[in-house]
Amino acid sequence: MRITGKQSTRLAKPQPNPSNIADAPGASPKDKEHGEGSYRGTRDYQEGVKSYLRTADVEKDARDAAPADDAEASDMEAAEETGRKGGIKKKRPANGK
Repeated sequence: MRITGKQSTRLAKPQPNPSNIADAPGASPKDKEHGEGSYRGTRDYQEGVKSYLRTADVEKDARDAAPADDAEASDMEAAEETGRKGGIKKKRPANGK
């Protein structure tokens, strides 16, 4: 980059590459495996779920996951309600950091 006159310390803004604008950031145009996720990761996850459902005792796992007492049940219900409302929102300071 040739700078004439007064030199600037600002960095030049990177220009988008039109060949892969629709692709995920950092992915090469030839990389069709990644993007908003990974096809391999999705397949592995789905196969793992199917395998679990074929081999596991789902009823027993559900009983084991049940709250141990009323306090735990109350905590679980509160957490579920928080999730329904969109999660925990943290207030950002006025300076935006």
